[in-house]
Amino acid sequence: GQPKAIVKHLMAGILCACLLFHVVAPAALAAVNVNRGGDENPMKEVAKSVIYGGMAGLVIGGAISWASESSNGDAVRWGFVTGTFVGLGMGIWWVTKRPPASAAIEWKSGELRAQLPTPGAGGEGQAQLTLARVRF
Repeated sequence: GQPKAIVKHLMAGILCACLLFHVVAPAALAAVNVNRGGDENPMKEVAKSVIYGGMAGLVIGGAISWASESSNGDAVRWGFVTGTFVGLGMGIWWVTKRPPASAAIEWKSGELRAQLPTPGAGGEGQAQLTLARVRF
């Protein structure tokens, strides 16, 4: 009787405290929401380059294998391997060489810069133009 009632009251108190904490606690809001989609996402861009490179290597290796007298499959295999690695290299090169999105007026490290803004990709495939940006 008595220990069960104590456990019951203790559990009810813990449950009430949890519910009260959930209601009283402020919601945590993220200050920045970055949604990278499409060609803006570097991982997608590199993966596409690797896949297209591998497919091109398969086609070229298959054509060489089909045209040669002795067809043992080495041309197809090495065409795929070479195309995949060339696609990886091209994808990484392309992602690192593209210009970063910039604002028309930018305050960076105590220095004010004015330049022509570069349009970037916004959410859901919409174009986005940043007019001002501050970095500390």
